[in-house]
Amino acid sequence: MSKITEYAEEFSFLDDEDRLMHLIDLAKRPTTLPTELRSDNKLVNGCMSQIWIDVGLQDQVVSVYYDSDAMITKGITSVVADCFSDLDLGDAKLLTKQDFEELGIKELLSAQRRNGLGSLIDTISKRIHKL
Repeated sequence: MSKITEYAEEFSFLDDEDRLMHLIDLAKRPTTLPTELRSDNKLVNGCMSQIWIDVGLQDQVVSVYYDSDAMITKGITSVVADCFSDLDLGDAKLLTKQDFEELGIKELLSAQRRNGLGSLIDTISKRIHKL
């Protein structure tokens, strides 16, 4: 079972308000990008909040490192980064924005924040394709 499916099942038991609260709870987990590595070249363009992303590869397995300056955004970024992380490089390259629709979090967001979610997924995907 993919991590996306696991999160989708987890979220499916929650109403919209509880889903947002759960994202805030997820945001309380430690981020994986150290503060000193938060630089302009790691920023995701098109987001209302600041999100910093970096990707790495070890033994053909992807790791996504992240941080954000806003709680809900950090929770969403945590989920998206986790879904790409620990995947074989080939499998990570196959993930698309459409795969993440299964999560059911896009519906909780304003139009501008939905665009930011798309930019986040696109940014991670483009950086993985450069590995």
